[in-house]
Amino acid sequence: MPGVTISASYGAGGSLIAPRVAEQLGLRLIDRAISSTVAMQLQVSVAEAQQGEANRSAAERFFGVLAPLTGVASPPPEPGMADDAATFREHTEQLMRQALADGAVILGRAGSVAFAAEPDVLRVRLHGPAEARIAQAAVVEAVLAETARQRLPEVDQARAQYVRRLYRADLDDAELYHLQLDSTALPLDTCADLIVRAYRAFQQPAGG
Repeated sequence: MPGVTISASYGAGGSLIAPRVAEQLGLRLIDRAISSTVAMQLQVSVAEAQQGEANRSAAERFFGVLAPLTGVASPPPEPGMADDAATFREHTEQLMRQALADGAVILGRAGSVAFAAEPDVLRVRLHGPAEARIAQAAVVEAVLAETARQRLPEVDQARAQYVRRLYRADLDDAELYHLQLDSTALPLDTCADLIVRAYRAFQQPAGG
């Protein structure tokens, strides 16, 4: 099950680095949009979760946390809709495992936790000082620095809560990763190159 999982905090440039890594390695890219794909398969309405409607199911409340990370609304829920995080996790992992069967680069989706026991999966964390990430996010997203400053704690908290809710794990636990990079101090292209080199070395047999 060869591949790379990339966990990136807000403004760390994961959305730019991950595609470059996938392209250089010739692997499929699975990005954060997978959450919307799973939501639609489970017939969970992200839009309704965002609206904060009363009497929401457990699944709707859970997807309310994920809504800032998706940006895609799925069809309204139908009878028999899944109503817990465990089912969401199961379906998400199933899609990721299918991709990893032929090799993939997975951005987000708690991939570093989900595949912590897989020997062929390189787990990477992209981070950096908050102010540096705000500045980088403003450039990458073409928004004002103040807008990026407002988004940073919201997005970081949502991603951390996603991992806690699904796996009861700490996103910042260093033991989850083989490689950690400050992608605000290093050029994004350099970070991608380092990940590619690390992955290729990681795949070589011991002593090879």
